[in-house]
Amino acid sequence: MKFEILGGDTYIYFSFVGAIVGYNFVKYASISKLYHRKLTKSMNGVKVLTGICILLFVYFGYQLSRDTLVYILPFVLLTLFYVIPIFPNKKNLRSVAGIKIFIIGLVWTGVTVLIPILYKEGIVSFNIIIEAIQRFLFVVVLMLPFEIRDLQYDEETLETIPQKIGITKTKVFGSIILLVFLLLAVVKDSLSATEILSTVGVTLISLLFLWGTDKKQSEYFCSFWVESIPIMWLFILVSLQSLLG
Repeated sequence: MKFEILGGDTYIYFSFVGAIVGYNFVKYASISKLYHRKLTKSMNGVKVLTGICILLFVYFGYQLSRDTLVYILPFVLLTLFYVIPIFPNKKNLRSVAGIKIFIIGLVWTGVTVLIPILYKEGIVSFNIIIEAIQRFLFVVVLMLPFEIRDLQYDEETLETIPQKIGITKTKVFGSIILLVFLLLAVVKDSLSATEILSTVGVTLISLLFLWGTDKKQSEYFCSFWVESIPIMWLFILVSLQSLLG
């Protein structure tokens, strides 16, 4: 929406189905035994949905320019190697100490900011660089509640932020990132009321959920509410654009 890519645009469809494929691939790879031929019955629905989305991903990808596909390739590879072992001792990028959430932030920044603007305009302006930094910081903060939740499951070798500095300091760290995220908005060359208010709104919402998270939390706190924050941001943007024009 920020980059004025229309709803009927091929890249919108491509990135949507790609997000589903990437999400299911990362989340369910170990559960569905991706590296074996048999799948549990409970995973058949995920398998079918992912299969359909892969076909659509290829279909829409075929309609994109070669340059756009080249821009996309590094982020696809990062997603694959996040799960597939590429290092000795069968290690993948996820198992490399301390970098998990930053890889996720980088991929989402590329897919939702850099590639769309390169696809549409072919050039990255100062405002887009600031937007990319903001998006990276935003995604990193969104990952912190998941890092806190997974403290009881993650191996110590992962060296996640909560493992290294504790829960309270992680929340302080996330709050500082959100402050930088908010302040970066005023650095942009052009700034609208919608931009300011939506950034303030999503910052406050993210801050609320960050400080509301704990190692022991309800089943849907992260998997529904925290994951819904980008949708809340979209709702804020749409509402403000309708009200302010």
